[in-house]
Amino acid sequence: MLPTKAEDRMITITPIKKISTADKNLLEGDIVAFKDVNSNKELKGIIKIIIPNGFMGKQASLLISNIHYTNSNDNYYGQIYLNGNEHETYQDLADGGFVPAFEFIRGGEVILLPDKSKLTIFLNNNQKPDIPIKISPIERISTAHNEIEINDKLKFIVENDVYKNNKLYIKKDSTIYGITDYITENGWGCDNAEIDIKRFVVRTTDNKILTINYPIKIDGFEILKYKGKRFLQFFNYIGVGFRGKEVDIIPKQDKITYTLWLN
Repeated sequence: MLPTKAEDRMITITPIKKISTADKNLLEGDIVAFKDVNSNKELKGIIKIIIPNGFMGKQASLLISNIHYTNSNDNYYGQIYLNGNEHETYQDLADGGFVPAFEFIRGGEVILLPDKSKLTIFLNNNQKPDIPIKISPIERISTAHNEIEINDKLKFIVENDVYKNNKLYIKKDSTIYGITDYITENGWGCDNAEIDIKRFVVRTTDNKILTINYPIKIDGFEILKYKGKRFLQFFNYIGVGFRGKEVDIIPKQDKITYTLWLN
């Protein structure tokens, strides 16, 4: 018998290590650890969505799902969605009518600190755990020379063994193809190139073709954060206000990973 809402478990947790959207190495599909503030029992969750902070005070966002007790056989899971702190300097400038002059002020990051950041969440057994599939491109993806068209197959590789019902479902290093659904060229005035993929095809361990309907957007502006060291990235953003950025991913040089989700 499924529990009612009154039977859901409400707990307070804190991260075991610092979690921050400012960390370039924090990726969708990564596992993060927490502890129950009252019992000190360990929990783990999966980073499902990371939305980086942006210019004009845009706050970062973070969705952590599959939060559950590590050493437990029950099927109680929870999730939590967090936004970065509002950038007070930007808001003051916006209220004073000075936004155009300060449009490059970035919004607040999500920062969770051990013992200082305490989060209240609900665990219930009505949620099915999400299964992450990390993929990376193994061929150049570029809009710079009109090389990509709608319904083209873009080739990726699966970065992790994927298990379903405790059985190996998709092998690491399997080739997975993304079918392009929408493409737009870059233009003037921050109009960045974009490639949308809504469908992926991969072969499972039992030699069957699996279609995964999960949207991935490749944005020319967003991939800049993977190009060069963080303190040099400022130079990558110069000129965006005049001409949007092309999508141009070079495998191995630009270490970009995307995460698909099965449930």
